Amino acid sequence: MCFFRYTTLAFFVSLSVAAIIDTEGLPDTGLNTTLWVPGQAPPLDDIFNLHDMQLAAKNTMSEAGYGFYRTGALDEMTYHANLDIWKNIKLKPRAFRNVASINTETTILGHKFSQPFFITSAGLAGISNPTDGELAFVRAAAKAGILYTSSIASNKTTAEIGAAAASNQTLFRQIYPWSNTTRLQTDLKEIEENGFKAIVLTVDNPTESGIRTRSRRTGGPDSSDTHAQNFDLTALAALQKQTSLTIIPKGIINWRDAALLHSLGFPACYISNHGGRLVDGQQTAAEVLLDLRKNAPEVLDDGKMEIYADGGVRHGSDVLKLLALGARAVGLGQSPMFANIWGDAGVDKLISILATELSTEMKLVGVTSLAEINSTIVNTKIVEGWLE
Repeated sequence: MCFFRYTTLAFFVSLSVAAIIDTEGLPDTGLNTTLWVPGQAPPLDDIFNLHDMQLAAKNTMSEAGYGFYRTGALDEMTYHANLDIWKNIKLKPRAFRNVASINTETTILGHKFSQPFFITSAGLAGISNPTDGELAFVRAAAKAGILYTSSIASNKTTAEIGAAAASNQTLFRQIYPWSNTTRLQTDLKEIEENGFKAIVLTVDNPTESGIRTRSRRTGGPDSSDTHAQNFDLTALAALQKQTSLTIIPKGIINWRDAALLHSLGFPACYISNHGGRLVDGQQTAAEVLLDLRKNAPEVLDDGKMEIYADGGVRHGSDVLKLLALGARAVGLGQSPMFANIWGDAGVDKLISILATELSTEMKLVGVTSLAEINSTIVNTKIVEGWLE
């Protein structure tokens, strides 16, 4: 009787310290979190996909820190649309293909990379990794041979990030069109002096950074009022004249703007809805690419302008679908932040998971190189009903 009482007590005590995590509707693939200790990063051996990394970060980080990374704008319709769009784009595998050898190498603005996906700009990596912050991304990207685009809202300085780069490593740097032109010129100078190869200019949030209710509830940063409200094509042209580096406009979420940049001779543009953190209820990157295919196919076909895209990418199959729709490379912003709770090891594992998924999906679909990936491998009939 005493044994039963004590073992029962021990059982309930163990339950009280086990991690009870709201999975937020993420796919249930059998992840067992009962042995996770709240506030501590769980063993990396428990992690099999990027959704697992999000739940591990939720278990490990403060509510405010996780909320800042996780938040979307308002009711988070765009945030969830980014995750749900993949259900409506079907892959069309072919049999009788020799897929013994897979090549995922690509170039971005002429720079060679091992994979068509990259770590894109997201602010304040020091929240999940107070010691190394963005430096873990620099090192992991170098090891894997992929691109890292760091955010100007980084915990580490432009100089620190540039100095951490490996020999011959290619890094891009993201900036905003600040209303303070002196600050903007200083940023441009520092980016050039520290070896970055291109500038990713976020153009989708004049003045406001979106009303991010989830983050506000937990005391996260509020909207910025430091962005230029009058940043038009004239200002963009003037900014390009101030730097020798290629400027890649990011935050393009209307096919007309992509077509406009193409007509103006820009070598690249970046389709993104800012992770659903700005306008709630707007299109996903996949929809914009399909709008381009329907209304301005030359933008995708003539090879004059590279297109990058992001938003809700959690699997190699998501990367494959965006490539099939016309993207040259695919960015991940939120998931690397979650992976950074383990530092370099976590980011290494994220890249490894995604690379393995992509090569596996390519074999299963029946393509062996990025050149073979095109719209014939996807069925987009459901999404086409939503287009202009």
